[in-house]
Amino acid sequence: MSDNLTGLASAEERPNLHYPIVNPETGRKYFPPPNRGWAKSKKVIDELITKGQIIFPRNPHSRPRLKHYVKDLLSVRTGFSSVLLKPYTTDGTRELMEIFGEKVFAFPKPSSLIKVLVQQLSTTSDIMLDSFAGSGPTGQAVLDLNREDRGNRKFILVQIPFETKEQEKEKFNICQKITAERVRRVIHGYTYTDSQGKKEKVAGLGGAFTYASVGKPLFGEYRDWGKQLPGYEDLAKYIFYTETSKDFDRKAMNEKTGKIGEHHGTSYYLLYTPDGQQDRQLDMEWLKGLDKTETNRNLVVYCEKIWVHRDDLAKFELETKRTVRPMIVPFNLK
Repeated sequence: MSDNLTGLASAEERPNLHYPIVNPETGRKYFPPPNRGWAKSKKVIDELITKGQIIFPRNPHSRPRLKHYVKDLLSVRTGFSSVLLKPYTTDGTRELMEIFGEKVFAFPKPSSLIKVLVQQLSTTSDIMLDSFAGSGPTGQAVLDLNREDRGNRKFILVQIPFETKEQEKEKFNICQKITAERVRRVIHGYTYTDSQGKKEKVAGLGGAFTYASVGKPLFGEYRDWGKQLPGYEDLAKYIFYTETSKDFDRKAMNEKTGKIGEHHGTSYYLLYTPDGQQDRQLDMEWLKGLDKTETNRNLVVYCEKIWVHRDDLAKFELETKRTVRPMIVPFNLK
């Protein structure tokens, strides 16, 4: 590997770094940029020339460069090189063709490359996020490493469904047909035909993953509903998860009473109508009409209107030994 020898000091700042470097074989002189100079003193350069670590260019308009050896680029801390000479992009193409039996993605990154990077940067229990997943090599790399060292790394792959107008027109969803399918095949194993026409079987790496898609936004940037109101269940699911970080149980939801779930002694309610014609309100009538089976002492109530005076609410809490936290939708949504 080679590196540029130019520095960042002008002749006024560092006059000792402004001198000609002479090729001992040809006698040709090479001068540094007037406003930058060389990065090393003449004494050091002469020593490097003697050791054969200076590369002289054939082009008279180019400048000498410093030669580095890969063994010298190894990190003292990790033992890994800061320069990767392989694998190559062609390895990624070959790998993907073996998995799918045809060329399905342009210039895919080889999973072996991602594997090296993950190995350098992660512990055996980290979560790898690839925001531009493409053909999914990160997922394969993580699964492969977990199999090797019995690690428990996890991965999150994010990929838009269409990258070209042609894919969108043909409804060729990359996430579904390439990214997720690749991960699925390397988990369970696959068979491919080699260059000699022989069938080769590749054992599965094991593991599991969940395929999910991002739904439509529930509200706008400024907490406005936009043109179309979200459905009751969609909003209930969002509220319950943001409040508890737990999965939503649809069977626990009762749109009539407004109760959407419980967690750690707290009941969560949503008083909301997606038709936009009426507003469900939190008032004393609703509080007094709470289901007799409600045993939790903490209530979080998301509603469209609050029609209860704080003094009345405080009296209710004192008499029933309950605490009520009113929240207005959409403005108090997290």
